[in-house]
Amino acid sequence: MADDLRRDDGPDVDWFWDVVEESSRSRDRLREILGRLPKDAVYKFQDLFLDFAAELQDEPYRSCLGPDESEDGLEDAAQWVVSQGRVRYEAVLTEPSRMPSHIDGGDPANLGGLAYEVYYDRFGEPLDLI
Repeated sequence: MADDLRRDDGPDVDWFWDVVEESSRSRDRLREILGRLPKDAVYKFQDLFLDFAAELQDEPYRSCLGPDESEDGLEDAAQWVVSQGRVRYEAVLTEPSRMPSHIDGGDPANLGGLAYEVYYDRFGEPLDLI
């Protein structure tokens, strides 16, 4: 799906990257932004976030990780790249050697998973992506 989204820079894709940009790589700022959005928009944000991150979780990006990195490390790195914004994401997408070899699991600039927390806190139910 994300491959199609990159080719079709439609309003959902532009909106997603605008939200990431507005968050300024801050989990607190993204929490505030998502806290103002309707339920379906929080869902859409997380769905797109995971789609974009999934594009970076296979070869040739996997080969750019350090030798001690696990699947979780690959997921952290992919989510960190998406969290940095569209310019960084597209740079890594086109040049896999720009994929970080390691990301600390608790890096505050990694926005991954935050929409799940916001969704549960606001709507009292888990965000289950189909």
